[in-house]
Amino acid sequence: MPVTNPSRPLPTRGLPPVLGAGTWGDHHWTDSLVRGVPGSTTIRYEGPGHVLYLSGNRCAIKHATRYLTDLRLPPAGTVCLPDQEPGR
Repeated sequence: MPVTNPSRPLPTRGLPPVLGAGTWGDHHWTDSLVRGVPGSTTIRYEGPGHVLYLSGNRCAIKHATRYLTDLRLPPAGTVCLPDQEPGR
């Protein structure tokens, strides 16, 4: 397939909604990609870092695990804070 500039939208037909997770420094990139898949949402982590699932943040881990096991997404606008309990 030839390269196009500007790029074309991602082919999302048939994809289930996805969960994105980004930190305060990269959430805008994550959100812009995830918005291209209908029904998808993101978690914003109000802290630095990468490998959010391995960070130990219980809020982020809870939402990611719920998505990976049950395909249940958190509400739009979900924010996880450092050392935050799940469900907030």
